[in-house]
Amino acid sequence: MPARACSPTHGFPKNSMMPARVRGLPSIRSPLLIFLARAPAALVLFLLSAVASAEDFGVDTGKMLGSMAAASRTLDYQGIFTYEYAGVLRSVQVSHVTREGVEYERWYYLNGPRQEILRHGETVGCAAGLDSAPAVIAARPAIDYQRLASHYELHVRGEDRVADRPVWVIHLVPRDLFRYGYVFAIDKESGLLLQSLLLDAAKRVLERFQYMHVTYGVATETADHLIAAATSEGIPAVCGGAGDLSAASSWELTWLPPGFRLMGRDLDEQGVETLLFSDGLSVFSVFFDPEGDRQLPEVQAQRGATVAQLARVNAGGRDYLVSVVGEIPIETAQRVAELAKHTGEQ
Repeated sequence: MPARACSPTHGFPKNSMMPARVRGLPSIRSPLLIFLARAPAALVLFLLSAVASAEDFGVDTGKMLGSMAAASRTLDYQGIFTYEYAGVLRSVQVSHVTREGVEYERWYYLNGPRQEILRHGETVGCAAGLDSAPAVIAARPAIDYQRLASHYELHVRGEDRVADRPVWVIHLVPRDLFRYGYVFAIDKESGLLLQSLLLDAAKRVLERFQYMHVTYGVATETADHLIAAATSEGIPAVCGGAGDLSAASSWELTWLPPGFRLMGRDLDEQGVETLLFSDGLSVFSVFFDPEGDRQLPEVQAQRGATVAQLARVNAGGRDYLVSVVGEIPIETAQRVAELAKHTGEQ
């Protein structure tokens, strides 16, 4: 992939923008995106073996998903979670506080290279880059239940326990083959997402995450230290602005999977235009690079749930490298890339 390829969330929020700051990290931008957490494969088979409607449990799935999105933004909490993708397992210590509507968060990796991510802002919107670990802080927008229900079937699978906390388990089954499915385990009391899996069409687990330990409330001294560290001027910012959605793009995507909408746009100093799309849950980015390495072939790559599709498009006698990167099936990424059209074409 070209060196400028980056996370699907890089430089874009789903709602608004915040600066992310990193200490002890290389400057490489990663194409990996973490939106949610994942769980063991054996559990998937168990969860998917039982089918029940939300009414059978007296659960309002729309309200539950709304609470989940709000909890991740508004609660003060600390914990340790594990994240597994493509055979790689990472353990991360996290602290999160919100003060006057502004979030502050610290991720500290407990295995592998010593790495720390610090960020602050009203919403999460961008990622720190790593070439060997999923160092992306996922955007957490308010969830549009009606929009999700148009493209996913929502089933309550029952109750379980994660990190010694009682949870509701919800399965989101895609209504088409253009997106992946999810299984969420949501804390009954707080609404925080404690476990999730990302599944392909064959219900194989592509990525998984689970809190091993979580506590609610953060001591004042700890919170003050976190806020000071996250806003320190000595830590370089790695994320840009949100971009202007009203600005005209030089590119037209003549096909998009149903339900995906433009959520962000950026044009960097090198002339690389980036468009971010989401269906309210899944996210992918499209990069249009006029200076892409001409030696690179048109290729496909996949690591865990994240795919990358590189294609070449000739417009006005000029070659562009079109890269689609995100947590979508490779067939979806391929079709998006192949049907990209420069607006200057006749």
